[in-house]
Amino acid sequence: MIEVNSRVDKIAGELQEQIAQGKLKPGDRLPSERSLCSLFGVGRTTIREGLKALAVRGLVTRTARGAVVADIESLHLPGADLPTLAAQTSIHQLFEVRKLMEVRVAGWAALRATTADLDIMRAAIEAETARDTRAGNPNRLFHDALANAAHNPALVQVYEAGRHLFFRLPFYWKLFDDAQIKMTRAERHEMARRWHEQIFNAIVERDVAEAEGAMFQHLDIMEKDLLTRLQNKGGTSKNQTLYSHPLLADLDPDRKNTSEGRR
Repeated sequence: MIEVNSRVDKIAGELQEQIAQGKLKPGDRLPSERSLCSLFGVGRTTIREGLKALAVRGLVTRTARGAVVADIESLHLPGADLPTLAAQTSIHQLFEVRKLMEVRVAGWAALRATTADLDIMRAAIEAETARDTRAGNPNRLFHDALANAAHNPALVQVYEAGRHLFFRLPFYWKLFDDAQIKMTRAERHEMARRWHEQIFNAIVERDVAEAEGAMFQHLDIMEKDLLTRLQNKGGTSKNQTLYSHPLLADLDPDRKNTSEGRR
């Protein structure tokens, strides 16, 4: 599996480099899958995964005539950081979809969650607090529990089809060094835990509006935080935040409250 992933990364990286150098321009059609198989000496499955990686980064789009280089404004601006631009494009798109889906999911959970659903959410938050990953990623488990608490099988199928994208964005981690990755993950895990508590409390109170509002703020702040870190990836985490919220005020002494009290 590691070898396959390495080949996929190599193919996506080489095609991305051609886009960055202008050898492949917006609107250009990429070579056919058969041609790419011959060029890279791999099978169609590997080529398709490489093209999928480029599509997730926002660099190509799939059309009836094949994969086409996306028309990204500023793609060829002097000094443009293409990997960062690609990661940001992907993140914008994914969080847009998550807001569309999960904000409403939180509202439905507030209406429909059973005692068993609440127990699962509570256990996920407790695991987050204890940094206990024996049952899996606590952040993912909490969001999974929310989706299940909506008690809509069709929604769960759609959610499960997208969860590998929602909770696994491996490309942007390559833009940080090892020390930054450890620090960034720790801070973002704590941010997520605090918002999960807010959402959970609203669901316990059966407050639909509060649950939906807390979920939107959670996703919006997590998106802005990540984009800010990418834009400032050469420095430390301080002074990188474009937002402020009382819930997160003590995570960083440089954060300043612009709101009064907790919601």
